[in-house]
Amino acid sequence: MLNERTKIGAGFIILLILGAIILFKTKYTLSTVLKNESKQISVGGVCPPFHLYDEQGKVIDPVHGINSDKPYSPKQTCGKCHDYNKISEGFHFQQGRGEKPNPLTAERCLWVTSPGNYGGNW
Repeated sequence: MLNERTKIGAGFIILLILGAIILFKTKYTLSTVLKNESKQISVGGVCPPFHLYDEQGKVIDPVHGINSDKPYSPKQTCGKCHDYNKISEGFHFQQGRGEKPNPLTAERCLWVTSPGNYGGNW
């Protein structure tokens, strides 16, 4: 019969092996995505790697300092592949629309226009 210490050691080794497998699989999947960016391969059903765009549709590349002082535009960025008008009717885009912030928030955070995310996150 195995003692408690042996059971814990065996469990630890199993966790290490599973962790290594997961790490290898994740690294392999991400490297495959990055190598095949033009083929639009995605990880787990999410968007493939993409550029951020400003309101004028210009690429934002903070790594190389290109337009890094400009805010990104969800319409220009996501709208390249997705139906932006449909998405913008969703719950998170409309959250807080038509509502005013409570008096304490309005006093402390003068830039806030609603209690939700409508009009931009604060």
